[in-house]
Amino acid sequence: MQQNAINELGQFIPLHYHYQMLSDKERMNAFQTAINQVVKPGDTVVELGSGTGVLSFFAARLGAEVWSVEYNPALMESSRQFIRNNGYADKVRLVLADAATWLPPEPADVVVCEMLHSALLREKQVQVITAFRNAHQKRFGTVPAMIPTATLLGVQPVLQSYDFNGFHAPVSLFQSPYAEAKDCIPLLEPAVYRMVDYDRCALEIYHADIAFPFSRTTTVNALRFITKNLLSIDYSKGTTVDWHNQHLVMPLPQTARMKAGQTLQISFSYRPGDPLDSLADSLQMIAPMDTVPQPRMREFALA
Repeated sequence: MQQNAINELGQFIPLHYHYQMLSDKERMNAFQTAINQVVKPGDTVVELGSGTGVLSFFAARLGAEVWSVEYNPALMESSRQFIRNNGYADKVRLVLADAATWLPPEPADVVVCEMLHSALLREKQVQVITAFRNAHQKRFGTVPAMIPTATLLGVQPVLQSYDFNGFHAPVSLFQSPYAEAKDCIPLLEPAVYRMVDYDRCALEIYHADIAFPFSRTTTVNALRFITKNLLSIDYSKGTTVDWHNQHLVMPLPQTARMKAGQTLQISFSYRPGDPLDSLADSLQMIAPMDTVPQPRMREFALA
C-alpha cells in the first residue's frame, strides 16, 4: 500500500504523537474505568489499532487474554517492548495487521478500538468497527462487547474570537472539552445530529438539517462540534463512562446577526473518516438579513 493511502487510513500514527494520548488524564482514566467495568478474567479481548498497547495492558492486567493489532511496524516494536517491560508479554499477543481486515482465530468477548477524532472525522473508527463486527459475526455468530459502545455527535452555534494580535483569521480550531474556552461564547445548547451505536453502525453519510431558534439578539460566526463517547454503560446503575474528543470549532460561511425570534438554519453532510474539509465544504446556512461574508480558509494538520 502506498504511503499516502496508509496515512489516509488513520491507522499510522507515529510514536512521538502518542505522548499526548498517554498524558491525557481524562482519556486514560476513562478508558481504564470502562475496561475495568467490562472486561472479566479469562475474557478474550481484541484491541484494534493498539498504538503503544496501553489499553491492551489494562485488559491483560485484569486477567484477559489479549490480541493487540497494530498497522505501524515501528510502533508495533515499541509496543512489544512496552508490554514486555510492564510484565505482560505472556498475556498480550501482538499482531502486525490492518485492523479493518484482521480477525482472531477465536471469538472475542470484548473489542477495544480508539480511532476516534472530533466529529468522527479523519480517523477510521466506524469503518474498522463495522468491518470487524460484521466479519466476526459471520465467522463466529456473535458480536463482542464494544469499547466505546456509542458516540454522540452534537453541534451548537457559538461566537468565536478570531482576532490574533489584531490579525483576523477565521480558521477551524480545536478546544479542550474539559476547560473553559474564554474566547468562545456558546449561544444555545448543543443539538444532537447523530448517535453512532457500534453494535449496529454502518458506513453512511451523516447529514444534518438543524434549526436554531434565538430568543435574544446576538451574533453567530461559528459552529462547535461536540463528540461524546460512551465508553461503557452500567445498566444496573443507569450510568455511563464518558470521554469527549476535542471540540471542533468551524467558522460559518457568513457571520449572522440574529434578532430575538429569528431562526438560523444549518445543514452539512460528511462520511465518518472524511477529512475536515469535507465537513467545511458542505456547510451551508440560511440566515436572516444582515450577514457579513467570512472567508473560508483550508485546513492544516491541526490534530
